[in-house]
Amino acid sequence: MIKFTECLNDTWDYFFLTDPANLLLFKQENDLSDDIMNEFTTNESAELAIEKGVIIPMSNIKNQPYTIFFNTTNQTSIFKEDKGLLLFEKTGYILKVINNEVCLLTVPYLKNWTEAGSISHLKEAVKTGVRQKIVLENGCYAITILGGFTLENDIEEATFEFQFTLVSMGTKSNIDNIGFPYLIEK
Repeated sequence: MIKFTECLNDTWDYFFLTDPANLLLFKQENDLSDDIMNEFTTNESAELAIEKGVIIPMSNIKNQPYTIFFNTTNQTSIFKEDKGLLLFEKTGYILKVINNEVCLLTVPYLKNWTEAGSISHLKEAVKTGVRQKIVLENGCYAITILGGFTLENDIEEATFEFQFTLVSMGTKSNIDNIGFPYLIEK
């Protein structure tokens, strides 16, 4: 399991899980503007991107530090250990990885989605530890998102766990509530 601490939402109430190369390809194939965030909020491109496994949006992200776990090897969930309080488990998402990487993004990165713009800034943010990235084999993954609290050094931390399960290409998303609130609070 890969762990990141002190992950922030950049004061916006969203996180986005994506392969940056796949998001760029989607933008180009669908003739979208560089402001992907505007596209996603003014037309149906967000629904299409979710359906095609390009991006997973997570709304109602409270402005607080998060501990993030990427579970890519089918390990026991952090929430099934004694130190976890699971608040929700969301299934049905598919994510396609075409460039061996998955990143957790925030809204500002989606406002200028170009190689020279946000993608370059994202690479720098990953190097400095501001943004989270994992290396993952190319393929199609079913994603389960778990959220709640874990104890880290006897301190309760808001936590997300992303579970990745390799599935066959062409597997369809099966999401019952795209607007599910990923709010972690007591």
